[in-house]
Amino acid sequence: VIKVGGAVLGQVDELALSLAFLYRLGLYPVVLHGGGPQLNDIIERKGIVPEYIDGIRVTDAKILQIARRVFMEENLRLVSALEKLGCRARPITSGVFTADALDREKYGLVGRITRIDKRPIEASIRAGALPILTSLSERDSGRILNVNADIAAGELAKEIEPIKIVFLKGKGVGFHQMTGALTCL
Repeated sequence: VIKVGGAVLGQVDELALSLAFLYRLGLYPVVLHGGGPQLNDIIERKGIVPEYIDGIRVTDAKILQIARRVFMEENLRLVSALEKLGCRARPITSGVFTADALDREKYGLVGRITRIDKRPIEASIRAGALPILTSLSERDSGRILNVNADIAAGELAKEIEPIKIVFLKGKGVGFHQMTGALTCL
């Protein structure tokens, strides 16, 4: 599982080169991406100030509508960059994550993953394509909920038990209690 932060999507060609390299080695990483910086840019241009509580984006219907569009666009941009390099890739923008509202009063339309359907991912890999996922989820009723991509990647890793889970971020790669921010692994 490779979780790609929205900041890394700003360098989509370099990202695609790295993923295509893995593909050519016969590896099929499950790629799940965010889109926070892109979403913030758009909502700020619309005069909306992003609100976070406990590090979680408060998501109302208007922000969710924009998020859905942004995540779809970023997903297709990555898939297109991969395909230009001869790497088969499949956009998977729904059908994997089922969720309940995390805390509707506090966070709005933010989900807590309750179930993961691996079949779309497995079908992509069987077809010889890299699965490229967004972190949008659905309630059993079909209502879409936003899920933090880092959390979705962690839940996905628990379910599919990959050899590795990698988080690609724009600034640093993690934090060590004693030495502070890590810039590389």
